Amino acid sequence: MSNNKNITKYQFLLLSVIGLIILMAVITGLWYFISPRLHEFNETLPFFLLSALRIFFVILIIGTVLVLLTSIFEKNFLIANFAVKLFIKIVYPIVIFLGSILGMSKAELGESFIKVNDSLVRALKPKYKAEDVIILLPHCLQDTDCPIRITVDVKNCKNCGKCTIGKILEIANQYNISVFVATGGTLARRIIAEQKPKLIVAVACYRDLVSGIQDAFPIKTFGIINERPFGPCVNTTVSIKEIKSTLKKVIKH
Repeated sequence: MSNNKNITKYQFLLLSVIGLIILMAVITGLWYFISPRLHEFNETLPFFLLSALRIFFVILIIGTVLVLLTSIFEKNFLIANFAVKLFIKIVYPIVIFLGSILGMSKAELGESFIKVNDSLVRALKPKYKAEDVIILLPHCLQDTDCPIRITVDVKNCKNCGKCTIGKILEIANQYNISVFVATGGTLARRIIAEQKPKLIVAVACYRDLVSGIQDAFPIKTFGIINERPFGPCVNTTVSIKEIKSTLKKVIKH
C-alpha cells in the first residue's frame, strides 16, 4: 500500500516540475513577443523587466527544488513559507490543468496533492504541543440514523460504535486534543478562526481537503482522506490506525 502512495506522490511532483517548466516557457515566449514593443517606449525598460523576470525564475526554481527535496526525503531543506505557498497556491492549479490534458482524474491528482502536502508538514515541524493541534472531522462520519447533535458539541457522542467518531474521541482524549465536527467549509473556517491552531489534522474527502489546505494556509494541515463505502457524504469512515499514527508523529510528548 505504501509503495502505491509513494508512486502517486512522485507522479505529482514530476507533473509539478513539468508544469513549472511549461509556465516558464510560456512566460519567456510572451516576453520575446512584447519586448520589441517595449523598446519603443523606453530603451531601459526591457532591461529592468528582463532582470525582474530572471529573478522570478530563480526564485521559482529554488522554491521548487526545496519543495521537491523536502517532500521526497521528509527533511527540512531550509524551506521557507514562500516555497510552500508556491506549491499550494500556484503549483496545484497548474498540475490539475496539465493532468486533465494527460487524462488524469481530479481525484487522483487531489489525493496526490494531499500526500505531498502531508510529507511537507512532517518535514517542516514534526512535533507540536497538544494545545496547538485540533482534529477537524466531517459530519458525514456520523451514522445517518444517529439522533445525537455532535456539531454543537462532539462530546455529546455516546460512543455507540455505529461510527468511528467515538473511537476518534478516545484517541484525542489520550493526547488531550480538541475535536470538532464541521458540516461544511464555512463552519470549518469559523472553527479554525476561533481556535487558532498551529496544526490541523483534518479528515475529509480529497476535494474538501484540497480546498481546506489552501484556505487554512499558512496554518499547517495534515490531511487524512476518508473512506466512502456507501458513496460520498453518507456514512463515511476513516482509518483509526492512520489517525493514531498521525498523532504519534506530530504531537510533542
